[in-house]
Amino acid sequence: MRDPRAGEITFREWHDRWWDARIVEPRTLRGDASTIKNHVMPHWADWEMRAVTRMDVQSWIRSLVEKGVGAAAIKRAYNLTSSIMRAAVDDDVIALSPCRRIDLPQIAIKPPQWFTTDQAQSILDELPAPWKTMCLLGVYTGLRWGELSGLHRHRIDQRRSRLFVVEVNTKRGIKEYPKSSRSRREVPLPAHVLEALERHIYRLDRDAVVFTTVTRGRAGRLLDDGNWRRQTWWPAVEGARYFDDDGEQQLVPHYPPHSMRHTCASWLVQKGVSLYEVQHLLGHESFQTTQRYAHLQPDAHKAVLGAWERMETPLTIAA
Repeated sequence: MRDPRAGEITFREWHDRWWDARIVEPRTLRGDASTIKNHVMPHWADWEMRAVTRMDVQSWIRSLVEKGVGAAAIKRAYNLTSSIMRAAVDDDVIALSPCRRIDLPQIAIKPPQWFTTDQAQSILDELPAPWKTMCLLGVYTGLRWGELSGLHRHRIDQRRSRLFVVEVNTKRGIKEYPKSSRSRREVPLPAHVLEALERHIYRLDRDAVVFTTVTRGRAGRLLDDGNWRRQTWWPAVEGARYFDDDGEQQLVPHYPPHSMRHTCASWLVQKGVSLYEVQHLLGHESFQTTQRYAHLQPDAHKAVLGAWERMETPLTIAA
């Protein structure tokens, strides 16, 4: 039977117990700690757990909106608070979670940023030799940067022209598993990409990481995302030029390395590859993530245009 006095514990005290029992990735912990410090604790720290009502939670969300906190940050703060409350219910601290049927601000979905073939080619042309293969692979496989920089030689099946996503390069080194179960996957390699990859790996040991630092005296180390962007990616993007449809030379869009992944998905969808296949290729956990590319499908508006064309007497404007 639940002790009604258990709910007298303060939010901060219960949070501390909950936090110490969590099993999550270090990177997630750092982000969660920042969210709780900035958006959760200032409001809830001294509240008794039993005193928090559903309307109190809704009012807190409203206060965050009025302060100008972004929708994504509010959602993360709410999800953490909801987890804390669910754990309190499971441990009989409170009888019912106040985090239920709460209205949250909508998160605006940004369209994916992707390169045209001319833009991607101009970036490849600007990259130093060691990184051309890495970025070619990124565009044609859609691997995340951590998956690219964590790829091991023995994960490449040259006979079947496949690679296997298993290890990931993180701030704390190589992890032997990706971010989710869907991320562990097999990825096909186009012939020309495999040829470039074979030229790159033929001297590497079987268990070697494929792409590592090349600086004299520091060669062979795991790549650091920030350093690689600053020293390799951005100089190439800033130096790249392409010709638009009018024959005018233009700067390449200032997109980050993750846009190689968007580029892969966008090109495939435009060539008629189903969103289902793209989801599995990229290792998206949610189909909603893949649906961001739906508007690029060749037949995206085919049914609508076909309906208008079948109208017997369309509206007209006299010339």
